[in-house]
Amino acid sequence: MPIKRKYQLITIRGVRALVAEGVAFQCRYDLIELTNGKPRYQCIYLAAGKESILISDRVSENGVEPRLFNLWPGLFKHHFEFGDGTDLTFDSDLIITTGELRGRNDVPQGRKR
Repeated sequence: MPIKRKYQLITIRGVRALVAEGVAFQCRYDLIELTNGKPRYQCIYLAAGKESILISDRVSENGVEPRLFNLWPGLFKHHFEFGDGTDLTFDSDLIITTGELRGRNDVPQGRKR
């Protein structure tokens, strides 16, 4: 499981509201899972000094859960449509940097890559 952190919550509707209101924001993509060499990421929006994790618009029977992205096409499509307009840079350890903001590696220790 990823490291538990306290985040505010944001949906795509919330992101659209940020854009419509002209609020400056940044995106960060944290690596949270590496299964069979396939990375999965969660998206964190940073606006007004607060970190908000992207969640689904709908609540499942398990409650509120973060949206998880595979690299292709999910993360690319999301970033180009709802991202902060910065370039994506990938390091050899699969950490993504957006602009100058480096994502976190929350993959549990001890997992083989």
